[in-house]
Amino acid sequence: MGRSLRVAVFLAFKGLIRGNFGVTAMTILLMALIFVDVLFLPALIRGAVRTIDDQVINTVTSDLVITASAGAGTIDNPGALLAEIERTNGVRAATATTRVGTQISHGSESNAWSVDAIDPSSYRRVFTTPGHLIEGSFLRSADTTGIVLGVDVAGADRTHERTYSRSLKTVHAGDVVTVTLAGGVTRPFTVRGIYQNRFPLSDQGAFISDAAAAAILPGAPDRATAIYVKADAGVSSGALKVRLEPLRTGVNLQTPEQLTAAIQDQIDTFDLINNIMRAMSLLVAAITVFIITYVDLVNRRRQIGIERAIGITATAMVGSYVIKTVVNAIVGTLVGLAVFVFALTPFVQSHPFQFPNGPVTLVLDAQEAARNMGVLVAVAVVSVLIPAVRAMRMKILDAIWGT
Repeated sequence: MGRSLRVAVFLAFKGLIRGNFGVTAMTILLMALIFVDVLFLPALIRGAVRTIDDQVINTVTSDLVITASAGAGTIDNPGALLAEIERTNGVRAATATTRVGTQISHGSESNAWSVDAIDPSSYRRVFTTPGHLIEGSFLRSADTTGIVLGVDVAGADRTHERTYSRSLKTVHAGDVVTVTLAGGVTRPFTVRGIYQNRFPLSDQGAFISDAAAAAILPGAPDRATAIYVKADAGVSSGALKVRLEPLRTGVNLQTPEQLTAAIQDQIDTFDLINNIMRAMSLLVAAITVFIITYVDLVNRRRQIGIERAIGITATAMVGSYVIKTVVNAIVGTLVGLAVFVFALTPFVQSHPFQFPNGPVTLVLDAQEAARNMGVLVAVAVVSVLIPAVRAMRMKILDAIWGT
């Protein structure tokens, strides 16, 4: 066995340095392309998932959402709870919102959207929405007549947006819209700004200040629909939930993962597509290695017959093909990895894919890349074994004479 292995290594080495350079280079190139293909879709999906996670936390849920328990409707005395939350270790900021409106109209256009009363100062410390304005400015704390609209509400003459037909279509900063508040009260508000987070779950909202809600709806400052908590760096939503649960009874604490089940369904769909594409890539790799090996064996039938005639065992010859394939596969995957890391990833970073949920870049998982490398090498070995073993079963004289 040891002798056969040494002979196999010798034959493989000679085959690599004296063999057809073009065939070797083509094999390595094909393995590199296949490996890039295997890495690309998972990295793209991981980038899309990261974008969705960031958008959910930064524009919709923050790191923790506190709502009233079933039947209560609102959180009473939110100011006291906010003060306790902000004193808790691991909390960076917190803000409360109160649902005060359900419908917005402008001219002949009208539709149902949520209108929340916020404290603009604390809101911008928790969410990134105030930094994503496409028109105008964000609310000020003392503003009692202004409103900020999401682009999916205002429309802003952006006819190319998918939600344009359901929006107010032509509303811009400075226009006046009518808001239907709790109890059916209607009030005009001047649009101070229009924001676009590029995330459907948050671009369909509207905000007025707490001062405006207090002036119109008595008792509004004494209740809140939800409190959003931003965690310090390195503090998980789960850990934050454990720390805040003892502060008050009669409220529900939910993490972003608990609030985005529908998004998780999309992620599961992405994973299914990824598995299908990876299986197809591995099948292409197997067929490629099989064809290259088969053609090489056909062209070297006489040489194989002579080598066997002088005493080289079939095991050693099959082993040489396996070793050459392993070397080509490893070199090919390393070349593919280098292209992916040093060329493709920086390019996509500079020119990200524009998904509906925002710009998406490639996110490589090192463990998954190593696992895919091992799988690709294993597939190549299996693919080379089939024609190699079959070729060695041929009679020596038939191989020499080509019959």
